[in-house]
Amino acid sequence: MTCMDTANGLKVELAAYMKALPTLLGQIGKFVLFKGEENIGVFDTYEEALKAGYERFGLTPFLVKRISPTEQVAFITRMAVACPA
Repeated sequence: MTCMDTANGLKVELAAYMKALPTLLGQIGKFVLFKGEENIGVFDTYEEALKAGYERFGLTPFLVKRISPTEQVAFITRMAVACPA
């Protein structure tokens, strides 16, 4: 599996998260674990959700996502340069 295969594979999980979001909003700040379209569970910490994912699914892709009503946008560039001192 290539990196692109993994990224494309998480489209199902991201769509399932977006579909389930209205029912998850009562748990803002917690972390949800998705495999395919299945919501595996909600966890208090990222570490707990990640551990559960690895225990259940090994190294196959799964999604751990913080429950939030809005998405935070991160801008990443490959053209990073050092700031002048």
